[in-house]
Amino acid sequence: MARTSESALQQEIMAWISQNQYVYLATVDKKQARVRPVVLFMYEDRYFFATFSGDAKVSQISANKWVEVCVPLRESGNTGYIRLTGIARIVTNAALKAEASERCFFFDEYFHGYDDPDYTLIEFEADFAEYLRPGERTSQTCNLKRHTG
Repeated sequence: MARTSESALQQEIMAWISQNQYVYLATVDKKQARVRPVVLFMYEDRYFFATFSGDAKVSQISANKWVEVCVPLRESGNTGYIRLTGIARIVTNAALKAEASERCFFFDEYFHGYDDPDYTLIEFEADFAEYLRPGERTSQTCNLKRHTG
């Protein structure tokens, strides 16, 4: 298999991510990695997670912004993945929290509005990707440029 150009690889990765909201988020708790399933959603070409304010990931990200996200892929009976590394930050801007909450399909099931004290919005900025296409044996890597609106 020939290596795909970096820009074509970036586009292919972004296409997969836009259709796969269920991902795994890895944070660090002191010296121990912690992984859990989360929903990744987009707003204005930026990536976000909505979570409860008391969840461990909030304090873990506050203490160490470096995270990894794994997007499991399945196509025609084959599996693959996208691993994204980057930084996460707690969003404090009320207007952004309000707008982003409108893009989260489960928001109303768990929160009583964007100003609910139990609601925390986390922004994820990916800077590097490892991509294994479903059915292939060798992964490819690329840098990711930040896409902002």
